[in-house]
Amino acid sequence: MLNLYFLNGVLNEEIYVEQLAGFEKSNSTNKVYLLKKALYGLKQAPRAWYSRLDNNLLSLGFDRSMNEVTLYLKHADGHELIVSVYVQDLLITGDKEQLVEEFKTNMNDTFEMNELGLLTYFLGMEVTQSD
Repeated sequence: MLNLYFLNGVLNEEIYVEQLAGFEKSNSTNKVYLLKKALYGLKQAPRAWYSRLDNNLLSLGFDRSMNEVTLYLKHADGHELIVSVYVQDLLITGDKEQLVEEFKTNMNDTFEMNELGLLTYFLGMEVTQSD
């Protein structure tokens, strides 16, 4: 399971924010900031994040499921890799460990992220893995 930082979203429009109270620059209190990246709480952040992630997964050869927009499938050399997106977490599974590792390397080259290890608990379900 990977956790990608939600702040990886790139904005496609100009968005300005006021300086936060207590954090104003002393000689520029009447100025605003132009955002270069999405912020938590910004209405455009989820769309910017998902758009960037979707474009990246499609460029890596994944197909988006027609029935579930957060499910991506990749078929390579008779093997399958499955990625499920839940907010900023990616659940990854496949029938070949090398494909999973290559995918994680590709994602790490593009996004800031942490690896959360094997899935043990997800959406109220406890998961036990075995051979």
